[in-house]
Amino acid sequence: MAGIAKKAAWLLCAAVLGLRFCDSADAAPAAQHPLPVIIDTDIGDDIDDAFALAMALQDTRLEVLGITTAWGDTRTRALLVRRLLATLGRRDVMVAQGPATPNTVPFTQKKWALGATDTTPAPDAIEFIREQVRRRPGEITLIALAPLSNIEALQRTDPEALHQLKQVVLMGGSIRAGYNQGGSIPVSQPSAEYNVVSAPRGLAVLLESRLPIRMFPLDSTQLKFDEVRRDRLFAYGSPVADALALLYHQWRLLNSWGQLTPTLFDAVPVVWLLQPATCPLIPMRIAVDERGYTRPASGEPNAAVCLSLDENAAQRLIIDTLAPQPGGIPQ
Repeated sequence: MAGIAKKAAWLLCAAVLGLRFCDSADAAPAAQHPLPVIIDTDIGDDIDDAFALAMALQDTRLEVLGITTAWGDTRTRALLVRRLLATLGRRDVMVAQGPATPNTVPFTQKKWALGATDTTPAPDAIEFIREQVRRRPGEITLIALAPLSNIEALQRTDPEALHQLKQVVLMGGSIRAGYNQGGSIPVSQPSAEYNVVSAPRGLAVLLESRLPIRMFPLDSTQLKFDEVRRDRLFAYGSPVADALALLYHQWRLLNSWGQLTPTLFDAVPVVWLLQPATCPLIPMRIAVDERGYTRPASGEPNAAVCLSLDENAAQRLIIDTLAPQPGGIPQ
C-alpha cells in the first residue's frame, strides 16, 4: 500500500507541477540501476565535503563517474580526493581539476592532501564533464557542493553541454534562514551563502538554464554532527572512518571559525538523493543578485527547493552509511 500511495503522490505532482519538480523520479533508484553522478567539490577547506563524498562513494545506489574540483587551489583539492579514493579502494573514479580561483578561506586539510601518492596532472574538469554528458545525454546528475566556478566555465566553453545533464543537485543559497539556524545566536534575516556569494553568476546560469535544479539552502543544511555520533564513527575502525577522523582533526585545529562540531551542509544533497523523504522539495522561482543573495520571486518556478530537513532521519542515514551496525545499512 505504501508503494501505491507513493506512486499516486508522484503522479499528482507530475500532473500539477511537471516532471522536473517531482523529486522521487530524480533520486537514486534501486541498487541494481545506480544513478550516475559527477560530484563537484571544494573539498579541503570545510569538512562537510569529505563526509558527502564518503557517503556517495559508500552507497551502491550512486554510480560516481568522477569527482571534479572547484574553487581556490583546485590542484591540491584533486590530490586530497585522490588520496581519499585510494584509501577507500576506489581508484576506478576519475578525478578532474577545475580552473583555480582566488580563495581566502584556509585550506585546513592540505597536509593530508599532500600525502597523496599520485601527483600526476589531473585532467581538465570542464572537458571531463563535457565528455561524460555527451556519452550519456540526459542521464547524469551533477552534485554541486562548491562555488559554481566550474559551471561558469562550462557555460563559457560549451553551453550545450550544460543542457545534457539530467539535473543539478546543489548545496547553496539562503531563502528564509541565515547561518547558525537553531543556534545560540538569533538569525534575523537570510544570509548571502558562501557557495553562491563566491560565484553568483554560476547559480544565475543554472537558474536560467531550465534544467531541473534541486536546491538545498542554509534553511535545510545546517546539520550538526555531534560528539556522540563522531565518537561512534571515529571508533568504527574502517578505512572511511579513519580517513574522516584524520580530516576532521586537521579541520578542527586549523579552521578559522574555532568550531569543534562540524556542520554537514554538503551531506544533505547526498542524503536527499538516497532518501528523498528526508527533505521534501517545493517548486519556487529563485532570483540571485550580484552580491549572492537568493530570494523567492514571482513567476514560473526555476528550482525545487528544500526548506526543512528531517534531521533525525538524515543523521541516521549518515551514521548507518559510514559506520553501520551489524545487520544494518549500508546499501
